[in-house]
Amino acid sequence: ETPARVCGRVFPPLLSHGQLSTSFLNAPYIGNRVAMVFVYTDKMESVTDKERKKNYKILAKYVRSHLMRLSPPGYECQEDKGSWMLAFDRIENGIKFGLDLKEDVMDNSDLFGNVDKERAFRVGIHWGPFLSMGPHTVSGHADYFGPIVNRAARVAAQCEPGQVCVGVPMGDGEEPPDPGPSVDVDVLGVKQLKGISIEMAIFACRKRDTKKKT
Repeated sequence: ETPARVCGRVFPPLLSHGQLSTSFLNAPYIGNRVAMVFVYTDKMESVTDKERKKNYKILAKYVRSHLMRLSPPGYECQEDKGSWMLAFDRIENGIKFGLDLKEDVMDNSDLFGNVDKERAFRVGIHWGPFLSMGPHTVSGHADYFGPIVNRAARVAAQCEPGQVCVGVPMGDGEEPPDPGPSVDVDVLGVKQLKGISIEMAIFACRKRDTKKKT
Protein backbone atom coordinates (compact mmCIF):
# COMPACT_ATOMS: atom_id res chain seq x y z
CA GLU A 1 0.00 0.00 0.00
CA THR A 2 1.37 3.40 -1.01
CA PRO A 3 1.69 5.77 1.97
CA ALA A 4 -0.25 9.00 1.78
CA ARG A 5 1.79 11.97 0.68
CA VAL A 6 1.82 15.23 2.60
CA CYS A 7 0.43 17.87 0.29
CA GLY A 8 -0.08 21.58 0.73
CA ARG A 9 1.94 21.82 3.89
CA VAL A 10 1.91 25.43 5.03
CA PHE A 11 4.18 27.13 7.57
CA PRO A 12 3.11 30.31 9.34
CA PRO A 13 4.61 33.49 7.87
CA LEU A 14 7.64 35.04 9.51
CA LEU A 15 6.80 37.79 11.95
CA SER A 16 8.24 41.16 11.00
CA HIS A 17 7.43 43.15 14.13
CA GLY A 18 10.30 41.50 16.03
CA GLN A 19 12.71 41.50 13.11
CA LEU A 20 16.26 42.50 14.07
CA SER A 21 17.61 43.16 10.59
CA THR A 22 16.40 43.39 7.02
CA SER A 23 16.45 40.65 4.38
CA PHE A 24 16.60 40.75 0.58
CA LEU A 25 12.80 40.98 0.44
CA ASN A 26 12.91 44.21 2.48
CA ALA A 27 14.96 46.06 -0.16
CA PRO A 28 13.22 49.43 -0.68
CA TYR A 29 12.19 51.06 -3.94
CA ILE A 30 9.25 52.90 -5.51
CA GLY A 31 8.82 51.83 -9.11
CA ASN A 32 12.43 51.72 -10.21
CA ARG A 33 13.57 54.58 -7.98
CA VAL A 34 15.38 54.55 -4.66
CA ALA A 35 17.20 56.89 -2.29
CA MET A 36 20.81 55.71 -2.29
CA VAL A 37 22.95 56.77 0.68
CA PHE A 38 26.68 56.38 1.22
CA VAL A 39 28.17 56.86 4.67
CA TYR A 40 31.93 57.28 5.05
CA THR A 41 33.39 57.08 8.55
CA ASP A 42 36.24 59.44 9.45
CA LYS A 43 39.69 57.81 9.34
CA MET A 44 40.43 59.01 12.90
CA GLU A 45 44.14 59.43 12.22
CA SER A 46 44.72 60.93 15.69
CA VAL A 47 43.95 57.65 17.51
CA THR A 48 45.69 54.28 17.67
CA ASP A 49 44.71 51.36 15.44
CA LYS A 50 43.20 49.57 18.43
CA GLU A 51 41.10 52.61 19.38
CA ARG A 52 40.02 53.09 15.75
CA LYS A 53 38.77 49.51 15.48
CA LYS A 54 36.82 49.88 18.72
CA ASN A 55 35.31 53.15 17.50
CA TYR A 56 34.28 51.60 14.18
CA LYS A 57 32.41 48.87 16.07
CA ILE A 58 30.66 51.46 18.23
CA LEU A 59 29.68 53.60 15.25
CA ALA A 60 28.47 50.55 13.31
CA LYS A 61 25.96 49.90 16.09
CA TYR A 62 24.67 53.46 15.76
CA VAL A 63 24.29 53.12 11.98
CA ARG A 64 22.35 49.84 12.21
CA SER A 65 20.23 51.11 15.09
CA HIS A 66 19.12 54.17 13.14
CA LEU A 67 18.31 52.09 10.07
CA MET A 68 15.79 50.10 12.09
CA ARG A 69 14.22 53.19 13.70
CA LEU A 70 12.64 54.31 10.43
CA SER A 71 9.32 53.12 9.06
CA PRO A 72 9.89 51.34 6.77
CA PRO A 73 13.45 50.60 7.92
CA GLY A 74 16.48 51.74 5.98
CA TYR A 75 18.36 48.99 4.19
CA GLU A 76 22.01 47.96 4.53
CA CYS A 77 23.34 46.88 1.14
CA GLN A 78 27.07 46.69 1.92
CA GLU A 79 29.58 47.63 4.60
CA ASP A 80 33.35 47.70 4.30
CA LYS A 81 35.65 49.07 7.01
CA GLY A 82 33.35 51.90 8.01
CA SER A 83 31.98 52.65 4.54
CA TRP A 84 28.28 51.95 4.09
CA MET A 85 26.02 51.62 1.07
CA LEU A 86 22.42 52.05 2.20
CA ALA A 87 19.01 52.37 0.54
CA PHE A 88 15.76 54.06 1.54
CA ASP A 89 12.28 54.14 0.07
CA ARG A 90 12.25 57.93 -0.17
CA ILE A 91 14.76 60.73 0.15
CA GLU A 92 13.18 62.24 3.27
CA ASN A 93 14.03 59.05 5.16
CA GLY A 94 17.60 59.10 3.89
CA ILE A 95 18.06 62.69 5.06
CA LYS A 96 16.39 61.99 8.42
CA PHE A 97 18.66 58.98 8.90
CA GLY A 98 21.81 61.03 8.28
CA LEU A 99 20.82 63.94 10.52
CA ASP A 100 19.53 61.76 13.37
CA LEU A 101 22.67 59.59 13.21
CA LYS A 102 24.94 62.62 13.42
CA GLU A 103 23.00 64.10 16.35
CA ASP A 104 22.89 60.82 18.29
CA VAL A 105 26.62 60.17 17.89
CA MET A 106 27.45 63.73 18.97
CA ASP A 107 25.21 63.60 22.05
CA ASN A 108 25.51 60.02 23.25
CA SER A 109 28.47 58.08 21.84
CA ASP A 110 31.48 57.28 24.00
CA LEU A 111 34.40 56.94 21.59
CA PHE A 112 38.00 56.10 22.38
CA GLY A 113 40.76 58.66 21.95
CA ASN A 114 40.57 62.29 20.89
CA VAL A 115 37.83 62.12 18.24
CA ASP A 116 35.69 65.00 16.99
CA LYS A 117 32.30 63.28 17.08
CA GLU A 118 30.66 66.05 15.04
CA ARG A 119 32.92 65.08 12.12
CA ALA A 120 32.54 61.30 12.47
CA PHE A 121 30.61 60.78 9.21
CA ARG A 122 30.23 62.12 5.69
CA VAL A 123 26.80 61.26 4.29
CA GLY A 124 25.93 61.54 0.59
CA ILE A 125 22.39 61.03 -0.74
CA HIS A 126 20.99 60.71 -4.25
CA TRP A 127 17.44 59.91 -5.35
CA GLY A 128 16.80 58.42 -8.77
CA PRO A 129 16.26 55.34 -10.95
CA PHE A 130 18.33 52.18 -10.75
CA LEU A 131 18.89 49.86 -13.71
CA SER A 132 18.63 46.54 -11.86
CA MET A 133 18.72 44.99 -8.41
CA GLY A 134 19.65 41.51 -7.23
CA PRO A 135 21.19 39.59 -4.33
CA HIS A 136 24.86 40.17 -3.56
CA THR A 137 26.91 37.06 -4.33
CA VAL A 138 28.41 36.92 -0.82
CA SER A 139 26.02 38.57 1.64
CA GLY A 140 22.72 37.90 -0.13
CA HIS A 141 21.67 41.49 0.58
CA ALA A 142 20.10 43.48 -2.22
CA ASP A 143 22.63 45.10 -4.54
CA TYR A 144 21.57 47.99 -6.77
CA PHE A 145 23.12 48.78 -10.15
CA GLY A 146 23.17 51.90 -12.31
CA PRO A 147 24.58 55.45 -12.31
CA ILE A 148 22.73 56.21 -9.06
CA VAL A 149 25.25 54.16 -7.07
CA ASN A 150 28.35 56.00 -8.30
CA ARG A 151 26.59 59.37 -8.03
CA ALA A 152 25.66 58.82 -4.38
CA ALA A 153 29.20 57.64 -3.59
CA ARG A 154 30.72 60.74 -5.21
CA VAL A 155 28.32 63.04 -3.36
CA ALA A 156 29.49 61.50 -0.07
CA ALA A 157 33.15 61.75 -1.10
CA GLN A 158 32.92 65.50 -1.74
CA CYS A 159 31.31 66.18 1.66
CA GLU A 160 33.21 67.88 4.42
CA PRO A 161 33.38 65.70 7.55
CA GLY A 162 30.10 66.03 9.44
CA GLN A 163 28.05 67.07 6.40
CA VAL A 164 24.85 65.42 5.15
CA CYS A 165 24.59 66.29 1.45
CA VAL A 166 22.11 65.64 -1.35
CA GLY A 167 23.17 65.59 -5.00
CA VAL A 168 20.79 66.46 -7.86
CA PRO A 169 21.86 65.98 -11.52
CA MET A 170 21.72 69.10 -13.67
CA GLY A 171 19.96 69.17 -17.01
CA ASP A 172 17.97 65.93 -16.80
CA GLY A 173 14.71 67.40 -15.56
CA GLU A 174 15.17 66.41 -11.90
CA GLU A 175 13.82 68.90 -9.37
CA PRO A 176 15.56 69.45 -6.03
CA PRO A 177 13.92 67.02 -3.59
CA ASP A 178 11.69 68.11 -0.76
CA PRO A 179 13.62 67.25 2.43
CA GLY A 180 10.57 67.65 4.66
CA PRO A 181 9.36 70.39 7.03
CA SER A 182 12.00 69.79 9.73
CA VAL A 183 15.05 70.25 7.49
CA ASP A 184 16.81 73.36 6.20
CA VAL A 185 18.87 73.15 3.01
CA ASP A 186 21.91 75.21 2.01
CA VAL A 187 23.02 75.36 -1.63
CA LEU A 188 26.72 74.52 -1.89
CA GLY A 189 26.92 74.97 -5.65
CA VAL A 190 27.14 73.01 -8.88
CA LYS A 191 30.07 70.61 -9.08
CA GLN A 192 31.66 68.29 -11.62
CA LEU A 193 32.29 65.19 -9.55
CA LYS A 194 34.95 62.63 -10.40
CA GLY A 195 33.76 59.87 -12.72
CA ILE A 196 30.39 61.52 -13.44
CA SER A 197 29.74 63.08 -16.84
CA ILE A 198 26.85 65.29 -15.71
CA GLU A 199 27.20 68.17 -13.27
CA MET A 200 25.56 67.80 -9.85
CA ALA A 201 23.92 70.47 -7.72
CA ILE A 202 24.97 69.85 -4.11
CA PHE A 203 22.78 70.73 -1.12
CA ALA A 204 23.81 70.51 2.55
CA CYS A 205 21.06 69.49 4.98
CA ARG A 206 20.66 70.45 8.61
CA LYS A 207 17.92 70.18 11.19
CA ARG A 208 15.68 73.21 11.41
CA ASP A 209 15.94 75.14 14.64
CA THR A 210 12.40 75.02 16.02
CA LYS A 211 13.21 76.95 19.21
CA LYS A 212 11.51 80.33 19.28
CA LYS A 213 13.76 83.29 19.84
CA THR A 214 12.93 85.23 22.95
